[in-house]
Amino acid sequence: MGKEQRENLGTVMKKALFFAFFALIFSACSKNIGEKNHIALNGKNGAADTVTTHFSASNKTLKLESGKPFMLFFTSTACGACDEAVPYMNYFAEKYADRFETIGVMNGNLGFDKGLEVLKAKNINFKVILESKSVEYLSRAVGGIYGTPVFYIYDKDGALKKRFLGLTPQSKIEESIKELF
Repeated sequence: MGKEQRENLGTVMKKALFFAFFALIFSACSKNIGEKNHIALNGKNGAADTVTTHFSASNKTLKLESGKPFMLFFTSTACGACDEAVPYMNYFAEKYADRFETIGVMNGNLGFDKGLEVLKAKNINFKVILESKSVEYLSRAVGGIYGTPVFYIYDKDGALKKRFLGLTPQSKIEESIKELF
């Protein structure tokens, strides 16, 4: 192989590496880096389920992969007011299941076995995310949680529509849910 051929081969290799590098950069940029999968207990037929969220800090949106509007109900195991909200959260999860998602986010780092015990003891029938990394992720996505209960209601496009701090009447929350349809 002559000098000219080696130089041509070197130039071709540099161009190939250059294009490969930019292809890699563009494919990484096109991926939604705010995508996260969360394990939720009480999914379909009482089994564990996956809830996939897409968070965009620049657009200030938090969307579900299902494309449905949804509510995040931040709760904790030692919260009496949260326990008072459970019956109507169960009601929303059942009544609006085909077009709205009701998701509990339980703080307390229980683990799945203890988490199942708590869900059963408190008669919670809606999806609940309790894995500590997911709880922290969702808490940060909404701007931080400093007490419970807190209710965040999002439309199908991931825009925050309502936020209720503390125990809120069922009728007030249901009004906000109905505004989404």
